[in-house]
Amino acid sequence: MVGQDKIKAKGKVQRRYLRLALFFLILILVIAGTVFGFQLAYAQKFYPGVRAGYLNLGGLNQDQALVKLQEIEENIQRKGLIFRTADKEISINPVMVTVADPDLARPLLTFDWSKTIDSAFEFGRQGNWLKRFSDQFTQLIFKKQAAVNYQIDREELRNILATNFSGLETKAKNAELKINGSEIEVTPEQSGQEFFYDQVLDSLEKQIKLLNFEPIELTIVAVEPTIKKEYTGSAVNSLEKILAVEAIKLKADSVDSVIKKEDFIPWLEFQLRENEIVIGLNHDRVMEFLGLLAQKVNVGAQDAKFELTGQRVTKFQSSRDGKALDLENSYEKINQQITAGRPGEIELTVAVAPAKVATGDVNNLGIRDLIGRGVTNFAGSPVNRRYNIGVGANTLNGILIEPNEEFSLLDALGAIDDTNGYRKELVIKGDRTIPEYGGGLCQIGTTTFRVALNSGLPITRRQNHSYRVSYYEPPVGMDATIYSPSPDFRFINDTGNYILFTTHIDGDNLIFEFYGTKDGRIATTTEPVAYNRVAPGEPRYIETDTLKPGEKKKVESAHAGLETNFTYTVTYPNGEVKEQEFHSKYVAWKETWLIGRQPTTTPEVIPGEVTPTPAVTP
Repeated sequence: MVGQDKIKAKGKVQRRYLRLALFFLILILVIAGTVFGFQLAYAQKFYPGVRAGYLNLGGLNQDQALVKLQEIEENIQRKGLIFRTADKEISINPVMVTVADPDLARPLLTFDWSKTIDSAFEFGRQGNWLKRFSDQFTQLIFKKQAAVNYQIDREELRNILATNFSGLETKAKNAELKINGSEIEVTPEQSGQEFFYDQVLDSLEKQIKLLNFEPIELTIVAVEPTIKKEYTGSAVNSLEKILAVEAIKLKADSVDSVIKKEDFIPWLEFQLRENEIVIGLNHDRVMEFLGLLAQKVNVGAQDAKFELTGQRVTKFQSSRDGKALDLENSYEKINQQITAGRPGEIELTVAVAPAKVATGDVNNLGIRDLIGRGVTNFAGSPVNRRYNIGVGANTLNGILIEPNEEFSLLDALGAIDDTNGYRKELVIKGDRTIPEYGGGLCQIGTTTFRVALNSGLPITRRQNHSYRVSYYEPPVGMDATIYSPSPDFRFINDTGNYILFTTHIDGDNLIFEFYGTKDGRIATTTEPVAYNRVAPGEPRYIETDTLKPGEKKKVESAHAGLETNFTYTVTYPNGEVKEQEFHSKYVAWKETWLIGRQPTTTPEVIPGEVTPTPAVTP
């Protein structure tokens, strides 16, 4: 009996272990099945807990996520970026609106949803299986925030904010020095009230990262001056030695000039240096004086330019080294000598800028063949746009591009201002319409892009327009925008010989040609493929003071948004093949109207409680 009881007991234990083992086996199979099913279910979807801004991406595939992100961007395009005070509100479109010329439209805020989606999709999919499982479990509980990929033009946005809200500010004024003959007076400082625009833009960037765009409040802040009358005594005492200087002589290369005491007295002011108030020369006034002096001193560097006569290159502009007065260095020298009370002569610094391309044996430059041609049409362009295109084309005509040089189109064009003959067009900034230079130059950029493509040259920098421009279509997606100081268009001359850049206008056609030495390379481009088309939506109305109240003026037609891709392939004589992919994204652009603002009475600005910024106490 005892033996049978032991056998029975042993059997029970074995069955218990068997049931336990079976339970754990089933549990493992259930867990494995659940994990497998989870992985299978989310193989093409974002794992739970993955977010981009406020948007929950969990359970969506990449196409669905793209649609939702594009809807957010469309909403921003529709509403604009809204900034307001208690008395004023403006809406800034993420793409700067122009009145007459689309070349001046440029993005202030752009998103790269492809990069945002790609990085978010990698959450829970990197490392070994244990790390992936751990990441998936962690982000399910704690959520995982994907970085929103964007670019913002803070400088231009800050300019627009200042343009629109500066009328509500009172700038702080430092104590000022007044000298009238033998009388010296120090006028007291004045407190001010200003907006801190950089903090406003910091708030905007926080909203961008959360994809949560609410009106941003601008708070006016009391600002104390940095130089107060009560601390200027020591500086005033230093005036005796400064006013003892009757004149100083300036020598800049072969140009002489004299600054008399009556000239520099209006330049004297209080300055803060290393927490000490001293007497110094007003930077802007000295620069104005030096600017006039520089007109006599400066000589621009001039590269050799050439033209073709049949198959022969003939010189029509010799090279010349340039020289330029070093303005900042000159200011420091003048400031130090006058404030130290030292009369005498100052030798100003004049820098030499050698020409890149010197005149030489023009027939040895290897310029024998037409290697590429680019053509665009600007029919329908307004007068100023046509004029600027002519100025830009004339500037480029005859330029020589050195072997292995990275050619910068902006550098070649030089300053885009009235000194080089350009005319202005109107740009809308918030509720203001401001004239700016640069209209027509994207016709130059696009034509240069096309001649570089047809010549088989490596493109190193190219940016498409913010929205589609009829001047450059068809084909869509083969344009290039330029705007000083950025974006630029650049390429490399890798032909081993010089390239002669020639330009001419035939009716409404802008024609650029590159001459050099053919090396047998073959350049091809695929037909651009367009996708992700977005409807422009309802018209946009922008209030302006440039029209009579209620008057309307259409400034832009509607353009559908889309993305394009094309492949640029260069096959070299040695069989080497190089490819570049050019992707363009064009925002949907609403039909845009200006409408004359109705007159309103602006109430007095009454700032709330503010926190003053500390004054510097010497």
